[in-house]
Amino acid sequence: MNRLILAGSLAAALGACAPAAPTLAPAPARAPIAAALDSIFGDTLFARAQWGVLVRSLDTGETLYRRNAEKLFVPASNQKIVTGAFALETLGPDFRYRTSVEAEGPVSGGVLAGSLVVRGSGDPTISPRFGGVRPLFRAWADSLRARGITRIAGAVVGNDDVFDDVPLGRGWAWDDLDASYSAEVSGLQLNEGYVTVRVGPGARPGDPVVVTLDPATAYTPVINQATTGAPGTARAADATRAPLGPGIVVTGTAPADSAAEEFEVAVRDNTLFFATALRESLMEAGIRVDGPALDDDARPDSARRPATRLFVHTSPPMPEVLAAFLKPSQNQFGEILLKTMGRHLRGAGTAAAGLAVEDSLARAWALPPRAFRPADGSGLSRYNLVAPEFLTALLERMTRSPNYTVFYNAMPVAGVDGTLRNRMKGTPLEGNVHAKTGTLSGVRSLAGYLTTAAGERMVFAILVNNHTLSASAADRVSEAALLRVYHHPRTGAGREVP
Repeated sequence: MNRLILAGSLAAALGACAPAAPTLAPAPARAPIAAALDSIFGDTLFARAQWGVLVRSLDTGETLYRRNAEKLFVPASNQKIVTGAFALETLGPDFRYRTSVEAEGPVSGGVLAGSLVVRGSGDPTISPRFGGVRPLFRAWADSLRARGITRIAGAVVGNDDVFDDVPLGRGWAWDDLDASYSAEVSGLQLNEGYVTVRVGPGARPGDPVVVTLDPATAYTPVINQATTGAPGTARAADATRAPLGPGIVVTGTAPADSAAEEFEVAVRDNTLFFATALRESLMEAGIRVDGPALDDDARPDSARRPATRLFVHTSPPMPEVLAAFLKPSQNQFGEILLKTMGRHLRGAGTAAAGLAVEDSLARAWALPPRAFRPADGSGLSRYNLVAPEFLTALLERMTRSPNYTVFYNAMPVAGVDGTLRNRMKGTPLEGNVHAKTGTLSGVRSLAGYLTTAAGERMVFAILVNNHTLSASAADRVSEAALLRVYHHPRTGAGREVP
């Protein structure tokens, strides 16, 4: 038989015996809201970036939209959602930091025959955000005088042993460390770890610039290498930390007709910074101090004496601390809260102990497993990883907490305050969205709550990683998505209206 005829016969026979090809059911159509959000997050400008998104109804439990929601993303300051929620739940809304001022020696004839010791608790609120440093220290001077102390024969000593001596978060970028947002943390924290350097022109071109510090302190000596420029020239001044030690170097020029320019520069060794500023304030208030300012770690054991508590400075309660942390996205508060959790729940004021507390809570609350790998408390580290589904699950869990109102009110509010004060103004999202922002190079995030036009409460997390555009470009995408969710029509049962 012809080979071609045989092949054709076999094919026909096999075809007759084979079952009919199955008819594939068409893929289910995307709901209109999902299709709309797909279009928004499919913006070709972000084709090389990765979006992670989850939007869920708090009223029905229905997931409206998810996109890579189970994947891990660098969260930037969305990490603060986790730190803030866990700190509030473990430490409680009534928690306050307590800084003890103690006398190492007897008081007689107005003289403290020994050193004045300030024993820190990690209080982050001794800062301009809570009334300023100098007014507080003047009040402390009044308290000393009320106890009959007008002279300290010893030193002013700062004790930071409530925490370990690791001043920075794991994985923080070395080239950010001059900036106030990367300032060191300590068990004795002053002015959020930085000084404000004001640089203004001198009297005439060629004169040195005029430099002032806030708080004014000799702890950070200024190396002034900047000059006054001719009127109308461009600003070119800068202020950075000296390569070693606590000094600040001012360089460049300030035009003769310009206003003063401000720079926030992180300091080294918060504890010694604190002790120095306190000593200066006491002397300005008329209390003589014979000895220097010291970090207690620098003293030999033989120099320490039994101490008597004179008074305790108490911080504002947790709701105020939490708002000062979340609304402006204050990194040092995050690291301090993390170590505070470690200290109070694990007996060790370390980041590792704080992270262990977070891990235990995530398990106890049945949050999505393997969806969260923290490295710090602020989100400044790129070692942090979190999935959008973890953030939304935590945000949803907080709505069932008796502390939910405190947590909700501490979040930035769109068009109103915090890092959202200039966003979403003039839209239905203004005053509506309560959410935490996050920004690092190539990272932008936003997670929180909104209520739709139909009155339905939503929780959402929107993160983008590896983008090469501006933060505002990423914001336009996330805000367009939130507006679409806001206008989402629903029936009473939560089903989408066609």
